[in-house]
Amino acid sequence: MTESADQEHASPSSSFPAYVFEGPAQVAIRTRTNDQPKYVDTRLPVWTWYDGGLAMTIDWAALHLNPDIMQIAKAFVAYALEKYAPVTAFKASGVFGRLAESDISSKFPWTRQEVVTTVSAWTKFRESIIFFRTFYRWALGRGILGFDKETYLALKEIKTSRLDPYERIFLSQSGLALDEEIRLLKRIERELSSDSWEELQFNIVLHLGFELAPRSIQFHSLDITDFEFVESADHEKYYTLWLPMAKKVGQRRPERRPRKITTRLGEKISRHIAEVQRRFGSDCEPLFVSRRGKRLSVQKIGLGLKHELLEAGVEKPNQVSMLLRHHLGQGLADQGTPADMIADLLGHNSTVAARAYVTATPNIARIKEKALGKSPSYQRIMRSLLTGEVVQRRDTAPERAIRGVIDTQYIGDIGACVLPVHTHCPYNPVYACYTCKKFHPFADGRHEQVREALQREAQRFIDIAEQAGDLIHNRPLAQHQTTILAVSATIERCRQHTEDAADGAV
Repeated sequence: MTESADQEHASPSSSFPAYVFEGPAQVAIRTRTNDQPKYVDTRLPVWTWYDGGLAMTIDWAALHLNPDIMQIAKAFVAYALEKYAPVTAFKASGVFGRLAESDISSKFPWTRQEVVTTVSAWTKFRESIIFFRTFYRWALGRGILGFDKETYLALKEIKTSRLDPYERIFLSQSGLALDEEIRLLKRIERELSSDSWEELQFNIVLHLGFELAPRSIQFHSLDITDFEFVESADHEKYYTLWLPMAKKVGQRRPERRPRKITTRLGEKISRHIAEVQRRFGSDCEPLFVSRRGKRLSVQKIGLGLKHELLEAGVEKPNQVSMLLRHHLGQGLADQGTPADMIADLLGHNSTVAARAYVTATPNIARIKEKALGKSPSYQRIMRSLLTGEVVQRRDTAPERAIRGVIDTQYIGDIGACVLPVHTHCPYNPVYACYTCKKFHPFADGRHEQVREALQREAQRFIDIAEQAGDLIHNRPLAQHQTTILAVSATIERCRQHTEDAADGAV
């Protein structure tokens, strides 16, 4: 299609009626607490809403946008405020700030090429691309003139940088070391002066973070009424905290789930509530408050918790409440807790993150290795020696080295193939090598990297099979599991080979 034809197809005549936002004067938003505004006044030039005690605004007058796009943008933000969490709606509104800085800000309708060129330049701003695509789909679905299916399909082809939200859990241990945990517990259990209720308050935040690991927004959303206790006939007290869930999709108000807490923490919270109500009245709702009796913002909670961690001798950049969440998740995984239970305790929508903790936990890995050593299947593989002999990398010609891709990750330096150099193997390199006699693994090869990549790829098969309801009869998954077992056998062989070589050199 020529440029002129594309222009004619993608750009209707400017004579079509201009879109006019005629939404409600007040848009109801998803609030977490009773003490924040529940509506956004769409008649004002500046729209303001709150989440976590922080104000979020969009100043329409400051955006230099085409008047037609301005009206459409207002309608989309109103839709986002009703559909999404307040902070997500704010992120969605940010796409119009980026659009206002582009070459197409003052014109409308746009050609397909103009849209694609503009959005393609946002490769460093992944969220902007995603929300613009959402905006375009929303307008297309409502039949707003100036938006067409072909341009939307072209937008879908624009690649964004792949972001795995759980990559940090898979690749590094981000919990607390044993000595850090000991220092943290000492900080939690220290004696506090009864005169300093603010110090006690953040000691409770630290203690609660250690026991239940809430997000900052969950700390912020807690009310005094979320705390309760019962006393048994023999005067034993049992404490419960109804923790608001932070990331439950599609709920207008956060669901609250009961969580048992220790007697020590329950007693602290009881004393804290009594002091807060004495200072600010019995009608004070928030559990954690400022000096003026107002609900603490997520920012203040984050700063206070960071101070407590630093005082305990725990200093890890850019990690505060998430550090304690990772520590709890990994601690549960260490004890063999099922992924679905970890997900429930941490308030996740899926078990993806929980499986990441289990995969990343070195203690669990050691347990699995011990169990693997006793496995009859593992022993059969070891006896049959499915690969060739273990060799040294330095003794191998470069052209015989095995290289391949697993889970979109390039992997090399694992071993050599003894087939003639110009022979094309009918099997998939790396995947098939660990069950092939022609493969000679390097003693110092990157076999752990292969196993981790196979585990990640197998997890993707599991996720897809779960959605399709066909987890039992899944041949690719079974093949991956067999290959992973063979890689583990090779790792053990290489380790034994290295140890034997070292003993022989002594």
